[in-house]
Amino acid sequence: MKYSKLLYILFFTYLFSSCVSNKKLTYLKHEGELKEEVTYDSVYRSTKAVPLALNTLRPFDQILVEVKTVTPPEYNPFAYVENVAGSTVANVQNPENGSLLGYNIDEEGNVDLPLIGRVQLGGLTYSQAEEKLRSILKDMMDQPAVRVKLLNFRFTVMGEVGRPGMYGTFSREISVLEGLAKAGGAKEFGDRAKIKLLRKNGDYVETIYLNLNSEEFMHSPYYYLQQEDVLVVLPLKRRPTLEYVQRNVSIIASITAAVVSIVTLITVNR
Repeated sequence: MKYSKLLYILFFTYLFSSCVSNKKLTYLKHEGELKEEVTYDSVYRSTKAVPLALNTLRPFDQILVEVKTVTPPEYNPFAYVENVAGSTVANVQNPENGSLLGYNIDEEGNVDLPLIGRVQLGGLTYSQAEEKLRSILKDMMDQPAVRVKLLNFRFTVMGEVGRPGMYGTFSREISVLEGLAKAGGAKEFGDRAKIKLLRKNGDYVETIYLNLNSEEFMHSPYYYLQQEDVLVVLPLKRRPTLEYVQRNVSIIASITAAVVSIVTLITVNR
């Protein structure tokens, strides 16, 4: 009877270990999807994309203005970014670099640009700012093509992720999923159903919770990141239990199996 109890303990320990190690952690689950037979090489489901919320230029943004024109380069102050204030083009290759070369928008939304002078860009989208600068430069250059890039687009990812930290991008469109991927993704015990998003809105900081376990997230108005957003991946409430059990259950199972084997051998050889 004593040995049968040990065998029961070993069996249930192994069963619990299997349940813990085989738990499914999936982004953007669809109800019943993991139980269904998946159809390959065909469109499984179509979901309407979330329209991009156009970001606008704000005070204290740092921008890079690129102008391409048939006008000779010596008459185009935007043709070169190297050798300005001792900086080189390498300064604008990494948006995480704190010494970016660019033009600062002041607290009133104005920016001082070569050849153009002081111009109001605050509150405009990138496309609107580009069109405004192009309309000014067309009287000074031949067929100018203007491109505006935001150099200090930064967001922070914290909590249960592979590489917490501050990240940047030159892209005008980056989703929460892409932001998490830059930080190494949510760790095994990160709660994908309760991602906290902190977003500055005027004088306030908004707190939003996102559920990345559901495909419904792809319809969320918070699908895309904005400048200075903070993502916090919270730990699962049962993390201490899961972490401790998963780390030690194999050891417990091995010890239990060894004890049962030794006791069985002793009993048989009597």
